[in-house]
Amino acid sequence: MFSVVNQANSVVYRDLAQWSQITTELVNQAQTMPIDLPLRIRIQSNAALISMISDEVLFEPDSFRGVRDTDSNLQAAAVVTDRQDHLYLDYIATAPWNILKNSPRSVRNAATALIVELVLESTSKGYFGRIIADAVSGSASFYETIGFVRTGFGSNAAPEMELAPEAASLLLRNRRNT
Repeated sequence: MFSVVNQANSVVYRDLAQWSQITTELVNQAQTMPIDLPLRIRIQSNAALISMISDEVLFEPDSFRGVRDTDSNLQAAAVVTDRQDHLYLDYIATAPWNILKNSPRSVRNAATALIVELVLESTSKGYFGRIIADAVSGSASFYETIGFVRTGFGSNAAPEMELAPEAASLLLRNRRNT
């Protein structure tokens, strides 16, 4: 189970700094150790996303959203913008230990849980769960597994994807049944 964080504060800044430190170590290890290419790419992509989230929330702390596990570890983080008829998901990243999956702090589905929380926020704002995101760093397949579809905008490297109201409702129903 996760708890929601709706604004960046000193604890979030500390957690993101810790993520950055761990990710830098992982990137350095990936350069010298035999790590398969897909994992190396995920580590590097997540490092870039963590950096962008950290930079963005320094100036816009209200744009931060995250989820913590029962031990208060920040497990997923995002930057979100209210666009008046939908939420725009600028960036989303998972804790670095969730990529390796061999840490005692690793959890599954943290990013999905965060998107479920964003669907609830979008619904509460009268947007019917609608969320739009640019699927950066090869994340399109993640978005597709939870109901996002390509809109035809964006680029091949970062296609724009939308979670429409019907898909948002389905995501919520599926999460309640698990």
